[in-house]
Amino acid sequence: MMSIFKIIPQFLLVMLLAVTTSATASATDQDNESARILKAMELYAQATRMDQFDTKRSELLGQSETILLDVIEKNSESLDAHRKLMGVYLQKRDYQKAIETMQTAITLSPEDPKLFIALAILYDHAGAYEYAIPILDEALKLDPNQQLAKEYKASIQQKIEMQNIAMESGNPHGSDQSHSK
Repeated sequence: MMSIFKIIPQFLLVMLLAVTTSATASATDQDNESARILKAMELYAQATRMDQFDTKRSELLGQSETILLDVIEKNSESLDAHRKLMGVYLQKRDYQKAIETMQTAITLSPEDPKLFIALAILYDHAGAYEYAIPILDEALKLDPNQQLAKEYKASIQQKIEMQNIAMESGNPHGSDQSHSK
């Protein structure tokens, strides 16, 4: 039986982060910022429907990234821009930048368990399972009833166990074939 986390982790992450924005700027600045973030998300949405190797997709994601970086430069406390930028990096498969962006978002809203869950998902994508567990523990400290964190932690623990079994069997890649002759 295939885990739901193998089927829709990127969709889950994007949906998880589609929450309220940070209101730290004036109303006019906030309207402009919101409009720019909306434009970045329109570009993002167009890109996500394209083949991952399409050069137009890369261009659209690059434009979205540029807009969001500019928003963050003007308002470093824009949690919404950080969340969306993390999604752009995830689509670009630039997990290091996505992780760094999410770590910054956590400093802006350290009481939001969803940000910790998103960071754990990024570590999972990067194959850094051992970092995901303490991050999920932090999410559960913030919200002990967070079912998604509980389920995702179980999924990551299972991946770690499978990885350990593969390493113990002398096959770090987990396949049935040995690389030596």
